[in-house]
Amino acid sequence: MNPAGPELGDAFGMQLSDSLRLQRPVVAYVERSDGLITPSGSAQWLGDEESWPPAIRELLGNASGRVLDIGAGGGRHSAFLAGRSCDVTVLDNSPLALGICRERGIQECVLGDIGKSADLFRDSEPFRTVLLLGNNVGLLGSAAHGTEILRQLHDVTAEDALILAEGRRPVAVTEENHAYVTANRARGRLPGELLMRIRYRTTATSWFPYLFCDPSELALIAQPAGWEISDVEDFRYPGSPPAAPLLSYTAVLRKSGRPGTDAQSAG
Repeated sequence: MNPAGPELGDAFGMQLSDSLRLQRPVVAYVERSDGLITPSGSAQWLGDEESWPPAIRELLGNASGRVLDIGAGGGRHSAFLAGRSCDVTVLDNSPLALGICRERGIQECVLGDIGKSADLFRDSEPFRTVLLLGNNVGLLGSAAHGTEILRQLHDVTAEDALILAEGRRPVAVTEENHAYVTANRARGRLPGELLMRIRYRTTATSWFPYLFCDPSELALIAQPAGWEISDVEDFRYPGSPPAAPLLSYTAVLRKSGRPGTDAQSAG
């Protein structure tokens, strides 16, 4: 008898929903394509303003006008901005997460994929601000895919639009990560490109690409899409050891012209 694998479904949304229902943090797991499994707590996706790093609060001070929150999760950043008179639309591929956003008072909730932004919002009023927070620079997935996503966002945003981004640098200090990075380099990929899925209880999401990249790599991904990176600030999350390496960063992407015709490799 072959053991059954996890059921395909909205594992991320189930995690958030259970955390709210039980009124306590719950743990899901991130599974990488090489079999590495690491825990992922729910508190980071649901915490209110007081729990955020100062760098995130400062970055959100740049938001204005129509806001598109990509990968909104539980809607913590969207609810914060909506309470400050921003017109917020959230985009997520988790139906349960969108339900949580609605319960937080976000009216415009769109179910869809970041890679379909142009199709989803082509006929909408242009956005002035785009959020890629909660390390959602990772949703760019890879160099080529990331450039295409940023091209689409260029098309659905105003000329003075900003992308407020949070990213995380790749690490190769463990044996497992070193082997993964080495394999990526051998295939001509960025060191921090991953294929992963989220598992919660007996449910798992589909596999999806994810990207850890440093600011210089993000700049190379963004440039051919008509964006330039600025205002990079390194930070640590509350509770991190003071001697821990500075892996997380915030950045602002501003339009630098029309997207180029050829994607530039960041590898």
